[in-house]
Amino acid sequence: MPALKFDTLDYVKQLTGAGVEAQVAEIHAMTMKQAFGMYIDDVITKDYLDATLDARFAEQDLRWESRFAEQDLKMEQRFAEQDHRIEQRLNGFEARLERRFDQRFSLQDLKIDRLDQRISSLELNTGSIIVAQRFQSALLLLLVGGLLVPPALRLLANFS
Repeated sequence: MPALKFDTLDYVKQLTGAGVEAQVAEIHAMTMKQAFGMYIDDVITKDYLDATLDARFAEQDLRWESRFAEQDLKMEQRFAEQDHRIEQRLNGFEARLERRFDQRFSLQDLKIDRLDQRISSLELNTGSIIVAQRFQSALLLLLVGGLLVPPALRLLANFS
């Protein structure tokens, strides 16, 4: 669809009416028609321009969206790598801490076992000392009883 309408016959009439010879007017009209025809291909409509710009903007939007998606993916990968590194470091720290606690608890358990052995040994010694004291108390009671009972019986016999 041509963007311009150029009526050569009307143009020739205008030129001849202004005093230009008919042959010159016809040649001038044909030249103008050719000139307009050469440039008519370069004339665009608003609809064509809108459609072209919309298509180019859509392409550009797709490129930007693609770039943003790539950058998002890269950032997510980097965050995931950092999370993994942090998790590894925390796991290593926890493992070292657990080993240290286990070592400390083992040392404390050894100390407690030694104390238990010493206490058991003291309990045995205390138990044997108590038995010895009871035995000695019984012997002392028998001795005192043997020494004091006969004179006490004689005293009682004197009173009766």
